[in-house]
Amino acid sequence: METESDVEVGLWDAELDSLLLRVGERFGRVEPRRRMRDYVRGLLGPVGRKNSWQIAEHAGHDTPYGLQRLLSWCQWDPDEIRDDLRAT
Repeated sequence: METESDVEVGLWDAELDSLLLRVGERFGRVEPRRRMRDYVRGLLGPVGRKNSWQIAEHAGHDTPYGLQRLLSWCQWDPDEIRDDLRAT
């Protein structure tokens, strides 16, 4: 039997997916989009320490290098993403 909190979590999860799809358009390739999704879910999830290793492990990655590459080298504009988030 589904509880009210299960329904709330499902709605929240669907809204987060919708939001990630919108800002995902700011990344030119699918790999950075997936890494961005994994990074955000790791920050919001039950990860004890919010560093690249623990977030990567939570997301099922072998190493944190992909997430670190997203933050250090990938071409994306945080101001545009901020504006996307504010527009919602």
